[in-house]
Amino acid sequence: MMLFGGSMISEMNFWEHSIGITTMAEHHGAGCICIAILFWMLPIWLSDQQLKESVPAVIGIQVILAIMPVYHAAVEAIPTNPAFFVLMAVLVGLMVMFYMESKKNVITSDEEE
Repeated sequence: MMLFGGSMISEMNFWEHSIGITTMAEHHGAGCICIAILFWMLPIWLSDQQLKESVPAVIGIQVILAIMPVYHAAVEAIPTNPAFFVLMAVLVGLMVMFYMESKKNVITSDEEE
């Protein structure tokens, strides 16, 4: 199996497998991993206030990543099967949880003393 499952993606969608599909899957997978690492590190790199201020941009990026599979499903480039709906539910759920967590009151070190 190729990195990020290019041949598996082809088989699932009944496409003829090509190096282009493998290349696309590898680039998409690498990009998603890099974005995930950056988002994972944001709480370490930013103060609580800076993190709250970055939420609109972070959610905007996630919305773009969520819109892409919806578009592909709408034009019937990918199948709309149960896995697609689970993927979308997880993406939207994570965005909502991230937004809700960002709206919580944060206790600063000055308030603790």
